[in-house]
Amino acid sequence: MGPIPLIDRVLSWSSYLTAEEKLHFKVMNIDFIMMDYYWTREFRGFVEGLVEDAPSLIFLVGLQGSGKTSALKAIESYMSGKVGGLYFRLGEDFRRLGDNAMDCRFLLVDLPDYGVGGGRRMSRDLDEVGKIWYEGRYGRKYQRRSLVVAVQKELFRGHYLLGKGEVFELRPLTIWELVIFYTKKFQTFEPFDEESLKLVGLLSRGVFRRFMRYVRLCVLDMKDGGGVGVRVDDVRRVIGPEVLSWDLDLELSGFLRGSEKGIAVEALSTLMSEGEMNQKELAAKLGSTQSSLGRLLQKLEMRSYVARERGERKELRVSIKN
Repeated sequence: MGPIPLIDRVLSWSSYLTAEEKLHFKVMNIDFIMMDYYWTREFRGFVEGLVEDAPSLIFLVGLQGSGKTSALKAIESYMSGKVGGLYFRLGEDFRRLGDNAMDCRFLLVDLPDYGVGGGRRMSRDLDEVGKIWYEGRYGRKYQRRSLVVAVQKELFRGHYLLGKGEVFELRPLTIWELVIFYTKKFQTFEPFDEESLKLVGLLSRGVFRRFMRYVRLCVLDMKDGGGVGVRVDDVRRVIGPEVLSWDLDLELSGFLRGSEKGIAVEALSTLMSEGEMNQKELAAKLGSTQSSLGRLLQKLEMRSYVARERGERKELRVSIKN
């Protein structure tokens, strides 16, 4: 059997939309790429520091699709042979912990991803985590155990337990980190070129699972259309406003509500699809006033979604922040 064609390898990799179910974790190697994920220097430092820390409650916070489950499994692997770490999903797996937890310094608790209306369910799940943490602090069952809890950033608010622990955020990856990952894995930009692959990274907002899905959509479109490569225009056509709006809706729900969130989704989708725009033109396109759009863009700018600067004629130019 000959080597697997590049396109088939890219499609096989990018189909792992819940990649944590497919990967087998080893050790975090020196180039920060472990299996099919890219681990940042900050994450490596966080994991290495866990061994030295006193028992504690730590929240591992990230956007949906940012690799929280894979990060917990990476920690479990790293702890193997050291102080011990036990990964489990909240619910059924917890009921089967039994004595397995007694030999581990770290309990690695994986909460599920929740939808826009999932706040109450997440609150109930955090109540369960609180019971485990209470046993660790004051009881005998999990005494002197640390909890590392993976929590969805979009809903990370409003529960008493959140004020009792430390927080480490899995930050979105940069465009270059995504490009470096792809080119190290496949030893080429193909079937993309450098600019089109960078655009996929930009549109994914640094969320790894989203990046995988966008790569897959573009490559499938190329394959179905009989093309030989994916260029910038192809990416903008395939990853259009409808796709972007779907992904942005939950992400923005953490700090925007109602019609304001809807306008923000439409504004970001437009900027991602069409590139930099004059703020006045963007307001007209969205059917919004410049003043209300300006206030909304200020909120988005504070959270690094957009960048604004004055053009040659002193007009405000708006773009997606890289």
